[in-house]
Amino acid sequence: MRDDFSSKTKEILARRVGYICSNPTCRKHTIGPNSDQNKAVNIGVAAHITAASPGGARYDEAISSSERESIENGIWLCSNCASLIDRDEKTFTVELLHDWKDATEKYLLESISGKVKIGKTPFLEADILWDSMGRHPNGYSLKNIEVFEQPIPDGTDLYQYWTLIWRLKLVIYNNSEIPAYNIEIIENEGSEFKYLEKPPRVNNIKPFDNIELEAIYEKEFHGTSTEADEELTSIPKDFSDKILLIKYFNDNRDEHITQVNFDTERLINEKL
Repeated sequence: MRDDFSSKTKEILARRVGYICSNPTCRKHTIGPNSDQNKAVNIGVAAHITAASPGGARYDEAISSSERESIENGIWLCSNCASLIDRDEKTFTVELLHDWKDATEKYLLESISGKVKIGKTPFLEADILWDSMGRHPNGYSLKNIEVFEQPIPDGTDLYQYWTLIWRLKLVIYNNSEIPAYNIEIIENEGSEFKYLEKPPRVNNIKPFDNIELEAIYEKEFHGTSTEADEELTSIPKDFSDKILLIKYFNDNRDEHITQVNFDTERLINEKL
């Protein structure tokens, strides 16, 4: 048996978002004129966030029938997006759909109250993902003669010259409801990546989407293999003072900048 929404619940869901699709990358108007002047065309759907019956997308047996058919479990979508979310429930999770719903209702409230619209200001944030790291030997050091008794015993962890290499992914997230255009990454001097993939000359990041950029960082190091391994933290220790500036534009060609500060555990994003 399906726990369907009442007609009143469907109407309120639609009216709370002004009859627009709650998918932030869609925002399609779902109601409009019919050729018959006494009618209107409605392509909107009051979709269940957790399915109305067993076997449906995101079905949650732990909640009651009354919770399943309540307005809290509903989201207003166009018919296309309603089909989309049920065909890929791993991508369109319960949490994501609640985020869509909350953001769209907030957007409409901002609009009717005369405040600045959310969509006017994109916000990009960055994260860095570790891919791999390692050390490449470049020769033994004369320090071995100074430090160790001769002949040097087998198995001694000798001093060497190393190239330490990190392969990373810089992920740029658009945590806003409109696209960000012409993204540019600017590094500060002193701790630049050996290689940082550049976005295409003409680019954009869709709302709540992201792009991944390949990055390589290298560091010359003198020490034992044990000491070299201690330098191979997931984020290079040299990045404690590293700053990235992410420059981007909105629909009106207004420039925006996010400053990204690194430390050895996380990135801190701040809108300038």
